[in-house]
Amino acid sequence: MLPSIDELLALDALTLREHTEQAGDAFDVDEHRVQLRKSLEVSEVCSVRREGKLVAYAMLRPHSGACWFVGAFGTHPLYRTYAVITELLAKMATLASEQGIGELRSHVYKTNRLSIAFHRKLGFQVTRENDKGFEFFIAICELTTKPAVQRATARATCRPESGAPDAPATLRKV
Repeated sequence: MLPSIDELLALDALTLREHTEQAGDAFDVDEHRVQLRKSLEVSEVCSVRREGKLVAYAMLRPHSGACWFVGAFGTHPLYRTYAVITELLAKMATLASEQGIGELRSHVYKTNRLSIAFHRKLGFQVTRENDKGFEFFIAICELTTKPAVQRATARATCRPESGAPDAPATLRKV
């Protein structure tokens, strides 16, 4: 089940508001709702639920060629666990494999320390920077060498072929 705009908005308001405002930008709920609606028109969403509740998601869209932009990546603070992150990475691996994604880019506020640390742990490199944020980049072939991604893709390949729409596949080296 794809997340609704209201579910995405609630998770984003919880996880983005503080560091967005610390960076000097406003987090306007109505404006963010409009942006989510526009993003959903051109993006693919990977999500994780617990007891029916959205606890994590990633939104990716084509950027140029085999490069995709990670427009959103959010995890509820109470669900920042190995199991949730591994499941989300496995679903992203499925998407990367199905869509032939060869590279990822993302933008992160400098005030979002958790996201910066996560990007660095996964091997993303800073390609641009301004006073508010960083642009990160990684090739999928580099990403697949990282232990967290290897665990997620190993988990994906251990799942039985059930034909379930959310069963992830392995991340393909490009």
